[in-house]
Amino acid sequence: MAGAPTEWPRAGFESFFDYRSSFIHLNINLGSAAACRRYHDDWIGRYRAAMADWDNFEIAAWSVRLRQSLKLAYSATYFALASEEARGIGSLAAAYYLAYYSALHAMWSVLFLHPEQGHDAVADITHSKLKNVFHSAFAGGNGRILRYDASALVDDLRFLREYYSYRMPLNSPVPEEDESRRAHIHLGGLVKQTLQVSNLHSHLIRKAAERCKVQGAKVPAERLSEFCELFFRINGKAHPSRDIKALDPADLQARREYIEQGCDLMPHSVACDHMLDDFMTYADETRPSKEIVDRVRSLVFGAFF
Repeated sequence: MAGAPTEWPRAGFESFFDYRSSFIHLNINLGSAAACRRYHDDWIGRYRAAMADWDNFEIAAWSVRLRQSLKLAYSATYFALASEEARGIGSLAAAYYLAYYSALHAMWSVLFLHPEQGHDAVADITHSKLKNVFHSAFAGGNGRILRYDASALVDDLRFLREYYSYRMPLNSPVPEEDESRRAHIHLGGLVKQTLQVSNLHSHLIRKAAERCKVQGAKVPAERLSEFCELFFRINGKAHPSRDIKALDPADLQARREYIEQGCDLMPHSVACDHMLDDFMTYADETRPSKEIVDRVRSLVFGAFF
């Protein structure tokens, strides 16, 4: 008699959390429920070890890191869609530029949740370090949660971005058969799977925080200035020669809420509904078309669920 039909690969990471999410691609990559359990237990242990020293300021800081990680999931998806549009009209300089930053933002979304990367390190990380740390921890096969050679992909995209941006050719300079020319960001590939890794680690953080009883906090009054400075370094940008400190109105509102209402460590699949309300809502000349905004929202939702 045949056994009951297996639910794998949807019965991997999903069974470890109370909040609903899909990690189907990650389950497939690791290959077994036992491998998912080992990954879960390893990272839960690493987060709990880090949380042993957390005070209210650290909880607040990690709340900001979680939110920035989620923001990067949206920007990585938007850049990938914009890259497709640029490729469609034959603008390869723009296509490679956007694909390169899509890959970086997707990887950065995960590294903001790495328990062994300090606030300064992750806020001001170089492109090379971002690629190297991400690839070492998460990618490249050999039992890693992503099978992609993220390092090679980013190197190829960077080469093509710099060539087409700085020395725009009259014709195609790279032979058709060369592998680097085929470097591209596929929405169903690296971007979607990396977003699932980011969502997974946000759930691991929440679960570890509940066990350590550090899932929420108020910003300490005596460290308010330090918190605001860190918030700006993660979310904003200072102009090098003008008195401009750019910070999105949605970020300003989030900072007010952190200070007045407190900070919670929430997984991405729970927090994403709130961010949907903020993503590209200003109806001015900076807003992309409604079609691309709707696609970004749909693709992020599809990666998480």
